[in-house]
Amino acid sequence: MVSKLSANRRPVWFWLAVGAATVLIGLVVLSPPFKAFVDQAIDWARATMEQHPAAGALVFFLFSAVSAMLAFASSVVLVPPATEVWGKPLTIVLLWGGWLLGAVAAFGIGRLAYPLLARSGYEDKLAKYQDYVSQRMKFWAVLLFCIAVPSEIPGYLFGSMHYPFRKFLAAMAIAEAGYALGIVVAGESLAIDRPLPFFVAIGILAVVAVLAGLVLRAVRKHRSGGLQRR
Repeated sequence: MVSKLSANRRPVWFWLAVGAATVLIGLVVLSPPFKAFVDQAIDWARATMEQHPAAGALVFFLFSAVSAMLAFASSVVLVPPATEVWGKPLTIVLLWGGWLLGAVAAFGIGRLAYPLLARSGYEDKLAKYQDYVSQRMKFWAVLLFCIAVPSEIPGYLFGSMHYPFRKFLAAMAIAEAGYALGIVVAGESLAIDRPLPFFVAIGILAVVAVLAGLVLRAVRKHRSGGLQRR
């Protein structure tokens, strides 16, 4: 009885945490110090990209690839100036392409050099997600997984289990396309001081990621229950 009550309370606490985090992010984003910092960073990046557009595009593309492989790196901070210099369509393509390149590199590392991940500390992080994936995983489930988890996880994990590369690449391409569009819309809104589109874009991305994670958990619970009955 107690376990059932605690299980029912978890979603409530989860959504309270999500709401609190949203309010906190809103307060930070709308605060004058944060706006001043963003404006300074955007001005510096814009000037650099305008002076060296080709080199700036290459750096943005490669940094996007790195951010898809490492949790501590993020190309999102460069999105606002990138949209002002190159426009939304090209920025989306560069961001999406960079993320895909990083995912492919992570897949290769997971497939060919998994011991390196163990030495770098990624093995424990990947172990948290191994129960959700398998080599025979259907495409729609792989797509949900790529949407729900941090971008650096799928490449290493599916590469290490020798999942079919084409299916993995297709799932990542679809998942990252949605994120690239949402991030560029949010970044542009932040650059021109329009908070409503920013929060709408971020909110949609967050809801989609949460729903994908909930579906995966439900499928996993259903399968584990079926195995126990057998």
